[in-house]
Amino acid sequence: MSPDGQFPIRDNCDPTDPEEAFLWMLVGLPGLKGAPLLLPVQHLRAVSRRLWDCGARPVEQPVIKYRPPRAGDPHWLLSPGTWADIDDPDPEEVFDVRQFVAELPLRQRQQLAAALGLTGTVADEAPPEPMLPVTRPVTTEASASNDAPPQFDPTRRGVKAVLAYLRNAEPEERERVLAIERHFGKARPAILSRYQRA
Repeated sequence: MSPDGQFPIRDNCDPTDPEEAFLWMLVGLPGLKGAPLLLPVQHLRAVSRRLWDCGARPVEQPVIKYRPPRAGDPHWLLSPGTWADIDDPDPEEVFDVRQFVAELPLRQRQQLAAALGLTGTVADEAPPEPMLPVTRPVTTEASASNDAPPQFDPTRRGVKAVLAYLRNAEPEERERVLAIERHFGKARPAILSRYQRA
């Protein structure tokens, strides 16, 4: 095996070296979950030597081959990989970067863009719609259009203004305004105590 710490596979392990002869066979052991190696490579080298010292020698050609985890596999960073029949063709390594980035949450896409020096390329998501309609003073443009006038919003008015409005409001409108005051506003007693249900 090369000294640069490559992952042990059959092609980079020396079958005449006791510490490497079985090293590639100890990858992705049956029942292993969470990583391709049960122990650090240094320990697995010792296991390979023990097998060698006990008389084991690789004499036959293997009938299975190891497939490392692929980027598109579920949990590919923690996958132990798989073993397949030696004659099975290896799957084509296809990794769709665009799909991967599109599936990231907004914050992570922004962090990725910043790390690549592409700040400002991922727009913030639109703010959520407000729970209550935002009321504004009626302008000449609004009065000139066919739009319905904005509804009265007690959360944006003082107690005296709300009481004055409720005095002249229709019963349905009064109930709507009181519901807003009760559930979305400050539930001001000066308003609600005057219009308690009997």
